Amino acid sequence: MTQTLEIPESLFERLHHLVELSGQSIESLGLQSITSNLPRLREKVHDLDELLLRVTPDNLHGVIDSGKPD
Repeated sequence: MTQTLEIPESLFERLHHLVELSGQSIESLGLQSITSNLPRLREKVHDLDELLLRVTPDNLHGVIDSGKPD
């Protein structure tokens, strides 16, 4: 079973340039790029309950008037 991953053309062009410089395959460079970002992506996941526990009367803002709805 073959799987594909669609990437923006600009990223493909950058990967293609790196292929020419490094001699690695575009698949290898693409996977390295994706996997090197996984730890950072995982750090950005937050538990809603944990975040809500941090809300206190001191850091809770009041009503913000954004005008009448259209």
